[in-house]
Amino acid sequence: MTSLKTVADAVSELGKDAKSSVEELSRKLDDAKDQTAGAFHTAASSVRRTGRQTSAAIDNLATGTADRVDATASYIDDHKLSDVFNGLRNFGRRHMAESLVLAAAIGFVAGVSLYRAAHTRESTSAAAK
Repeated sequence: MTSLKTVADAVSELGKDAKSSVEELSRKLDDAKDQTAGAFHTAASSVRRTGRQTSAAIDNLATGTADRVDATASYIDDHKLSDVFNGLRNFGRRHMAESLVLAAAIGFVAGVSLYRAAHTRESTSAAAK
C-alpha cells in the first residue's frame, strides 16, 4: 500500500511539474513570438531606410522585401499559439510517417525521463530512511 501511495505521489508531482513546465514554455514561446515579430518589424524598417538611400531600382526591391518582412512580422503577431498547433496537426496529417517517428522518439525520451525521475525519488526516499 505504501508503494502505491509513493507511486501516486510521484505521478502527482510529475503531473504538477509537467503542467508548470508547459505553462512556462507557453510563456516563453509567447515572449519569443513577440520578440521575433519585433525583430522582423525592425529589419523591415532598416531595409526601407537603406533602400531609400540608394538608387530607385534598389529602393523598389528594398521596399518589396521590407513589405514581405513586415507581412511575416504581422503574421507572427496576428496568429495565436493554437494556430501553430493546428498547423502542426495539419503537417502531421500530410506527413504521417515522419510524425509517427517523431512522436515515438518524444515518447521514448519522456518515458526514460519519467523512469529516471521515479527511480531517483525512490533512491532518495530509501536513503533518507
